[in-house]
Amino acid sequence: MQHLAALHTSVFHSLEEQIAVIDLTGKILAVNLAWQEFGIHNGFSPEHVWTGCNYLDTLSHSASAGDRLAHEALQGILDVFSGKRTVVYLEYPCHSPDVQRWFTMRVAPLHGDDSRTLFLISHHNITQRKLAEEQVRLLALQDPLTQLANRRAFEQFLHREIRHSTRHQHPISLMLVDVDYFKHYNDALGHAAGDQCLSDIGRVLQNHARRPSDLAARIGGDEFALILGNTHPAIAHQIATSILKAIHDLQLVFGPSEQVTVSIGLTSVVPQALQNADALFRQADNALYQAKSAGRNRVEQALPTPHEPH
Repeated sequence: MQHLAALHTSVFHSLEEQIAVIDLTGKILAVNLAWQEFGIHNGFSPEHVWTGCNYLDTLSHSASAGDRLAHEALQGILDVFSGKRTVVYLEYPCHSPDVQRWFTMRVAPLHGDDSRTLFLISHHNITQRKLAEEQVRLLALQDPLTQLANRRAFEQFLHREIRHSTRHQHPISLMLVDVDYFKHYNDALGHAAGDQCLSDIGRVLQNHARRPSDLAARIGGDEFALILGNTHPAIAHQIATSILKAIHDLQLVFGPSEQVTVSIGLTSVVPQALQNADALFRQADNALYQAKSAGRNRVEQALPTPHEPH
């Protein structure tokens, strides 16, 4: 029997999960080594996280300071205490200055405790899973060649920024950028050079998307877009002109006198209640068509209609 108890203790302390046993008052009765080591690694003193301290008091103190997750954890534990819930799961971030971490917390009555006065709290590290999920999410929204946002991310961002601009009555600017003579460049120098050309142009656009309300995207083969939130038409035109010059300065030459340039269609409006992303895109697209028709390597800015003020 003594050997079996020692075996149980050894298993308890060998688990990677951080485990504590508490009673109905919240007092910690036992913790495993993983729990202790996590506390030490994160600067907690033994009286706050180890045997003898009150876990509910610690959570209550954090909740009173405005920690939403601590409040949610505290309420979950109390629900298990009262029998309102049989088990509680809570997923939460626990980042340090040098590493990102996520955990799941599980609270349930201790198995085999007929008095139902003892409860098990476990914390399981799910960082690898969360990082993998984040990578999948980024890949779903990112163009693999240029590392810019892809068409899906562009559409989501544009809808969101239009709603924000409508609510605050701020101007929003959208420019569509089409690469001039890209097929000729691709045919002359090969697909590897063509890919590098698109990457270089994408980098120029990314350098002009400097704020959280800006987004550079690749929305087609040689088609790009730039969303500029809360940007006045005159400023948007200056940015478009800067992009035009920066791409010209790349000197993407593929013949004696042939060079890759871009044509830019630009529109800037203060969105109204009924205005949507499709309407804004059509205006920029019409301006792009005008830029192409007028000889390429230029910016054309759509004039707002009477119900679309500057």
